[in-house]
Amino acid sequence: MLTPHELVAKAVAPYLRALVAQTLAERGMGQERIARLLGVSQAMVNKYLHWESKPLERLQEAGVDPGEARAVAEALAAKLARDDRAGYMALMTSFLNALLARGSLCRLHQALGAPSNCSICLNLFQAPRNPLAEEVLEAAKLLASTTGAGELLPRVGSNIVAAAPGASTTAEVVGLTGGIFPHGDAAAIVGAPAYGGSRHTASVLLAAMRAGSKARAAVVAAYKPRCIKGAKRLGLKIVYTGPHSSPDAIPGDVEEAVRSLRGEADAIVSLGGPGLEPVIYFLGHSPIDVVEKMLKSCRQRVA
Repeated sequence: MLTPHELVAKAVAPYLRALVAQTLAERGMGQERIARLLGVSQAMVNKYLHWESKPLERLQEAGVDPGEARAVAEALAAKLARDDRAGYMALMTSFLNALLARGSLCRLHQALGAPSNCSICLNLFQAPRNPLAEEVLEAAKLLASTTGAGELLPRVGSNIVAAAPGASTTAEVVGLTGGIFPHGDAAAIVGAPAYGGSRHTASVLLAAMRAGSKARAAVVAAYKPRCIKGAKRLGLKIVYTGPHSSPDAIPGDVEEAVRSLRGEADAIVSLGGPGLEPVIYFLGHSPIDVVEKMLKSCRQRVA
C-alpha cells in the first residue's frame, strides 16, 4: 500500500513537473536548461514535452483541479525562470501538502488500497490555527470568491500578509505558504497561512512599517491603471517606487518611498525593473481591509 507521499510522488509530482517543463518550453527555454532547473535528464524533459495534454488529464484523474494545476505550474515555471529554486521547492511542497490536506487524492488512494475510513492526511497536514492565520485565510477566500479576481493578480501570483504586534522579521509575519494564483478569470489559493509563509510580500510590509506606516497587512495586486485611478478616487494615498535594480532592492526602495509620505501610504505602486513585473501593494490594518481596498479600487464586486 502506498503512503500519502508515495502516492504524491507517483500520481502528481511527475505530471506537475511535465506542465512546468512545457510552460518553460513555451516561453522559449531550451531543453538542456529546463533539465538543469528541474534536476532531471534532457531525455526526461523531451518526454515531458511530448506528453502534450496528458499531464493535465492524469492530474485530473488523480483528483487535482486542472485549472489550479495550470496556474501553479505557471507560477513554478516563473520561479525557475528567475532561478528561484528555493521558491520553487517551497511552492511545490506547499501545493502537494495542500492536496493531501484537502483530501483531493483520497479517492485515488482508496482505489489503490487505502482503507475507506483513513483520515491521516486530513489530520496530519492541517496547520495549527491562530488569529492572524484565520484573518489571512478569510481574506484570501474573499479575494478568490470575487468575480474576475484572476485578472487582478500578478502573473507570478499574489500573497496576503499580516504582521504580529512588534514584528521585525519575516518569521513574525503570517502569509500563505503558496500564494493566490490566476487561472483565467478565477483565482486559486495554494498553501496555508503560516508564520514565515511569505518572504517577499512580508519584506515589503516590514519596509513600510520601518518607514513609519501603521499598516499591519498587505496584498499584492497586478499593475492596472484603472486600479490606480480607483484608489485615487477613493482618496487613498499612493506612493510610487522603482524601477528596481533587483528583487532584493525592492524593500529598501519601498521604505524610502513610504518615508517620503511620512508613513501614510495606502498603496505602493512598484514600477518593476529588469525581469520584475510592475505591481501594486495595498496596505491596511488587517488582511480583510487590504483586500477590500484592492477590490474597491479596481471596482470588483464579490460574487
